[in-house]
Amino acid sequence: MEKKSEADWAYTIIEEKGGPVFYRDLIEEIIKRMNKPKDVKTMASIYTRINIDNRLNHIGEGYWVLREQ
Repeated sequence: MEKKSEADWAYTIIEEKGGPVFYRDLIEEIIKRMNKPKDVKTMASIYTRINIDNRLNHIGEGYWVLREQ
């Protein structure tokens, strides 16, 4: 089984929720599912990875959705 990246987990979580997800909730859920430490460095790294993934779209006010295909 292939290991999921932070961005893959973000995609999965947003897809499961079926709508916008607040960035902090998204990052905390990724940390939980990947069993990573909940510290500033990890959170910043995950946010960066989410930000550069073209499957995800920031819609303002801290919310993320899946980009329209």
